[in-house]
Amino acid sequence: LDELILWQKTASGSLIDVQLVTALAKMPISSNKTFGIIGDSVSFGLKATTNYGQYIQRATGSSVQNLAISGAHLSDNGYNSIYQQAQRLDKAQLYIFQGTDDDWLANVPIGSLTDKPNESYLGAFYHTIKVLKQKNASSKILTLTPTYQVPVKGNKVRRTDETRNKLGHNLHDYVRAQIQASYVLDIPVVNLMQKTLFNPADYQFRQLYMPDGLHPNERGHRIIAKELAMAYNYYFILSENKKSN
Repeated sequence: LDELILWQKTASGSLIDVQLVTALAKMPISSNKTFGIIGDSVSFGLKATTNYGQYIQRATGSSVQNLAISGAHLSDNGYNSIYQQAQRLDKAQLYIFQGTDDDWLANVPIGSLTDKPNESYLGAFYHTIKVLKQKNASSKILTLTPTYQVPVKGNKVRRTDETRNKLGHNLHDYVRAQIQASYVLDIPVVNLMQKTLFNPADYQFRQLYMPDGLHPNERGHRIIAKELAMAYNYYFILSENKKSN
């Protein structure tokens, strides 16, 4: 809501760009000099002039390698998969690993962490984390969930996050599985499936942040960049300080 009000009061989007980049540059996430990003069309920045990785790069001056590909599955179905994206990443200080809605749409089983990367969503999740840790044992990892979605064509809603696939699962089932797996593996997770962050069912929000009801535009990516920076501060700075005390 605050973000909507800010945009309504501001005539120029560039002013918010400057404000965001300035704020990110002062936050602990800026201490990282190398970033690696994997995911699907959201992390790729489809329908956005600037994606969250580019905002972080502008703020930190760091090297950001973004290998996200539109339509990528997490489960290993070939070169484009998020699992294989992870294998192509360079060594980095912070990895950002986005979950996807494409496995849900392709009726990939949710499965379990003991599955192989080509067998299920969670099998690929576990093995992707394993790959990232093997690249740099001292690296930090943040995982991102998908958002609420209401893909529209004109005024017609094509589906929602509540739509069930052929296995009887909706997107929320995959997101819950990702969050639970993150906890089990002790990997910080940024839950973007919150209506206080993304509410594409609301027409005004959709027009400002997700015009197609599915892909955040540059304004939506500002929200993601800010959430990542706050999550980094919470998980890697505040939590570590509490442990040391």
